[in-house]
Amino acid sequence: MSEVAVNNKGSKFLKTLGIVAVIAALIAVARIVFRVFNEKKAEPDDGHHGI
Repeated sequence: MSEVAVNNKGSKFLKTLGIVAVIAALIAVARIVFRVFNEKKAEPDDGHHGI
């Protein structure tokens, strides 16, 4: 009976660890996407500068 309890406890731990890993991966991807969208253009805008 105690082996079943240990297996369930380990399984629950692995499920929790997997969920945390998935959430961490989603946050990392979201940070990369926001960083790309928030980058400023390297080229200046087309406009009249002192003309």
